[in-house]
Amino acid sequence: MLWLLPYTLYVNCFIKLYALVDCNNFYVSCERVFNPSLNRKPVVVLSNNDGCIIARSNEAKALDIPMGAPVHLYYQLIKKNNVVIYSSNYALYGDMSSRVMSSFNYFTPEVEIYSIDEAFLGLNGFDNKIVYTKMLNMRKKIYQWTGIPVSVGIGPTKTLAKLANKIAKKHCEKGVYRITLSDHLPQILSNCRVEDIWGISKGWGVRLKKIGVHNALQLQRANTHLIRQCISVVGERIVYELRGIPTLGLEKVSRKKTITVSRSFRKMEEDLSSLKEALANYISRAAEKLRHQKGLCGGLYVFISTNKFKTNKPQYINSEVIIFDEPINDTVIMISKGFEALQKIYRSKYSYKKIGVTLIDLKIHNINLFNNVSPTVSEPCLIQGNLFNSNKDNQKKTNLCMQLLDDINLKMGSGTLFYGSQGVENDKRILNKWKIRSQYKSKSYTTNWNDLLEVN
Repeated sequence: MLWLLPYTLYVNCFIKLYALVDCNNFYVSCERVFNPSLNRKPVVVLSNNDGCIIARSNEAKALDIPMGAPVHLYYQLIKKNNVVIYSSNYALYGDMSSRVMSSFNYFTPEVEIYSIDEAFLGLNGFDNKIVYTKMLNMRKKIYQWTGIPVSVGIGPTKTLAKLANKIAKKHCEKGVYRITLSDHLPQILSNCRVEDIWGISKGWGVRLKKIGVHNALQLQRANTHLIRQCISVVGERIVYELRGIPTLGLEKVSRKKTITVSRSFRKMEEDLSSLKEALANYISRAAEKLRHQKGLCGGLYVFISTNKFKTNKPQYINSEVIIFDEPINDTVIMISKGFEALQKIYRSKYSYKKIGVTLIDLKIHNINLFNNVSPTVSEPCLIQGNLFNSNKDNQKKTNLCMQLLDDINLKMGSGTLFYGSQGVENDKRILNKWKIRSQYKSKSYTTNWNDLLEVN
C-alpha cells in the first residue's frame, strides 16, 4: 500500500537552481572532434583490452547495439553496417574532459565535477527569467571552444536537474530543458520509473515497488518516514529533492581515497615470475598516480584471480593487504612489499587471468618537497610518524629520487626510466607485454607532441 502525506512546494523569487551538464556520447564525441568524417556515422568505443562496448554514437544505438555488450558477439552486425571501432584513449578523453570542465568556470564559480563527462553547476545569482537563455548560450560556447556537444538540465534540486538532463538529451532539439515546480511536474514525474531516478538502484527499486511506489510521482508523494525505513535516509532525501526542497548541495572536488591499477591478461599466466612483472608495472603506475596528486599511501592491497568465465577449469581468487609503518610514495618499497603479498597468495596449480593493486589509506603530502599543492585536493594533513624511524635523511633523498623519476618520464616519455623488476629482455624493457590491448586506438592529439594533428 502506498502511504501519502500532504506537503507544500515552496516557490519564491529566490529559489535555488542547479544545472546538470552532460557531454553527449562523450568518448565518441572526443574522437569526432579530431576526425569530423565520423559525423553521422555509427561509431563505438571499446573497453580495456578491446573487450566490451562502452560508448556508442546515436547511429550505433539505432542499430540496437547494446551498452556493455562483448564486441565479438556483435562483430557481424558491426561489419555489415560499417560501424567504426575505436579502442579507449583515456589520455585524450581525460584531457578533453578537463577542457570542458574548465569552460564552466566562465559561467559560474559553483562547479561540482561529478564524472568524466558530467558536472553540476550552481546557478545562484542568475536571473530566473533568463537562466534558460544563459544555458543555451553556454552550450553553444562549449561546443565552439571544445567541439563537444552537451545537454543541460535545469532544476531547483540536483535530482530534478538530473531528470531534466535526461529529457534534454532525448527530447529537446536545443539540448536544454528546465523543470519548474509547476503544474507540469506531476506529469513529468509520473512518466519516470522509480529505478530511473538518480540515486535509486535496481535493488531499491524492487523494495519500493513492494510498497506500491512504481514511479517518481508516487515517490514524491510518499511518506518520508516509510521511505526511510524501506531503503535508507538517502531515499528520504530523494523524496524531498523531488518536492523541490534541496538536500544535496554541491560538493568540492576531493582527492581519491584509493588508487587501483589492474588488467586482464591477453593470455592466461601461470608462473610466478610473469605475475611479478605484471604487478611491478601496475604498482609503478599506481605510485606515479599517487605522487601526481601529492599523496602518500598507508598500505597496499594485492589481488589475483583466474578466469571466472572458464567454468570447466579450477577457480581461485585471493588477496593480501600490506600495511606500511609510515605512509610512503616510494615505488621501490611498494614493489618489494607487493611481491611479499603476491608470494603469500600465489598457487602454482592455477592459470591466472587478472592481477591488480590498490593503494589504500591515502594522505596528502605534508612536507615542503613540492612547489605547491594541487588545487583539486584539500590542505595537507599532519601524518603520525614512526618513533623508531631514524632514516629521515634517506627518506628525503628517496622523495627527491621519486620526483626526478617522474620529471624525466614526463619530459622524455612514459617508461624512459623504469625498474628492472618490470621486465627486461635483451637489455630492453618488455613494454607491450603488460599493456592493454588497443588495436583501434586513436592518437593522443592533445597530450603527445608526436601525435599532433596534421592539417593538409
